[in-house]
Amino acid sequence: MGMFGGSFMMVGIMLFWVVLITVGFYLLYRFINDRKEELSPMEILKVRLAKGEISLDEFEQLSKKL
Repeated sequence: MGMFGGSFMMVGIMLFWVVLITVGFYLLYRFINDRKEELSPMEILKVRLAKGEISLDEFEQLSKKL
C-alpha cells in the first residue's frame, strides 16, 4: 500500500509541474501577442504601406491627418 500511495504522489507532482509550465507558457504567449497589438496609428499605416494595402499617396494623406 505504501508504494502505491507513493506512485500517486509522484504522478500528482508531475501533473502539478506540467500544469504550472503550461500556464506559464500560455501567459507568456498572451503577453507577447498583446504587445504586438499595441502599434501606434503611424506604425499601422507603415505596415499597411509595406503590405501594399495602401498607396504612397494614401499613406501621405492619412499620415497628415494623424
